[in-house]
Amino acid sequence: MTEIRKAATLVIIRDGAEGNIEVLAIKRAQTMRFLPGFLAFPGGAADASDAELCKLAYGAPRCAEDEDDPTFAVTALREAAEEIGWLLAVRDSTQAIRDVPLSPEEQAELCGEGSTLAAWLSARHLAFDLGRLRRIGRFVTPPTQPRRFDTRFYLCQSHGVGEPRVHGAELERAAWIPARDALAKIESGQIPAVRPTIAVLRALAACKDARSAMETLCVGPLPASGAESRSSTARDAGMGDT
Repeated sequence: MTEIRKAATLVIIRDGAEGNIEVLAIKRAQTMRFLPGFLAFPGGAADASDAELCKLAYGAPRCAEDEDDPTFAVTALREAAEEIGWLLAVRDSTQAIRDVPLSPEEQAELCGEGSTLAAWLSARHLAFDLGRLRRIGRFVTPPTQPRRFDTRFYLCQSHGVGEPRVHGAELERAAWIPARDALAKIESGQIPAVRPTIAVLRALAACKDARSAMETLCVGPLPASGAESRSSTARDAGMGDT
């Protein structure tokens, strides 16, 4: 029986031109065994250190449904810091809430072996404020797939972090893109995506701005069919919901 790994994804948004919400999208490297070349959002598998780091954080994600939602919110924030060089939703020693763009050296340090985010934050008098996040969905890879994940999705609005910086070999690129443009690329077959990604993009495209998305967004159960994507590859790798 295939193990179901716990994971978390961070959907980072900002207001774009003409009221279009922009989302930070990543393209997975073609060398990856799981979903190579797919459009996705920053995220990854939970780590044992996330629970300890959560004890130092403030609050809980909006719309949390489970006791362990704060821990998985930390997972999503940690993965974003490692993958794209942004430390989002933190409080500093003055209790000011801000987003922190990391230097290349700082990003590499967080990704290094033996490095712990808890020690890094403590040395800089920073802590996560989980109230800046909103839980918007939870999806599970179907049993037909060789690798399975139980993934929580959290929404976060960014403030002035600039452009992302990809670290390591897992991602081909990361960039801001209007949610509607990302959908158009998927629906035209330019890039594959799994059904939860498409569902999140559609929900974002229907919101008038980032603030309203943070207040109302919720991605409900997905249809049983794979009709969410024009790509058969994307359908085959699609995810169910819980």
